[in-house]
Amino acid sequence: MPNIDIQDPEYQSLLVENTLDILANLRDSTGMTSAVAMLSKSKTEGIVLASLGGSSDHCYVPRVGSHFQLHATAPGKALLASQPRAERRRIANLIEYTPFTSKTVSNTEDFITLLKKENAQGFSTDVGEYVDGVNCAASCVHAPDGTPLAAVWITALSIDLPTNRLGEFTQTVLRAAKDMELRLQNAQEDPNFHANVIVEEAKKFIELHYVNAEKIQDYFDGLSLSYSWFRKLFRDKYGIAPMKYRQELLHERARKLISKTNLSIKEIAFQLNYETQNYFSRAFKNQEGVSPIQYRERYRTGG
Repeated sequence: MPNIDIQDPEYQSLLVENTLDILANLRDSTGMTSAVAMLSKSKTEGIVLASLGGSSDHCYVPRVGSHFQLHATAPGKALLASQPRAERRRIANLIEYTPFTSKTVSNTEDFITLLKKENAQGFSTDVGEYVDGVNCAASCVHAPDGTPLAAVWITALSIDLPTNRLGEFTQTVLRAAKDMELRLQNAQEDPNFHANVIVEEAKKFIELHYVNAEKIQDYFDGLSLSYSWFRKLFRDKYGIAPMKYRQELLHERARKLISKTNLSIKEIAFQLNYETQNYFSRAFKNQEGVSPIQYRERYRTGG
């Protein structure tokens, strides 16, 4: 795996692009705001790289590009806890321990002790330490050699993420961090890995839902790639545009239903989700050069 410069904007873009769907899954599975951050160049602050708002009407959403303090936040502590011991202490000595709330850690030695504990357990929490009434759970995303790359976390009002459920939700965050680690490793080895996975999964989705064009379009809209780029990747891989592929699957199903069943043309049109029989018949004739009825007659007479 090539050397990683986590301060390189291109690498930061690679990180976000290749993990955004995992971040979205984390948000959807918990209902809480999910985010990814990394250390600043000086390593004395955290920087938000991506943030997806939760489903609550009143959710805390950190702004992308914003900086945050390390000693009072779950992602900040997760990033520091994963540093080598000497580096952990060096950075801890540089921190100004601003008391954001009554729960904020207030000195270097207490902070070092806390980081040691959180490093051992593999995750960090923030229970109203940065903002009263807002709780967080975070885990560090590592390179294969153990280098801390980023922190992924969830955050919500304490009513939605109560202290007594932090342990439950940290397991979900830990799984997301592991998924990101694997994704980034593959992306470093093959920059097109994530795109290939997206295209392959999209093909399977089309094959399962080709009758429902609206459902397929909604799926495309939710991809972490622009549609134009996704369409190009799909064509490069399979030699056909995604919606054209859907049309071919739909037409092949129509041919089978017409030739191998006694269903009426109206019923077939209904099964294939066409608005009317006439619309289906026109679409079929455009493809085959004959109407559905003519096609059935030709098939049954051995034509």
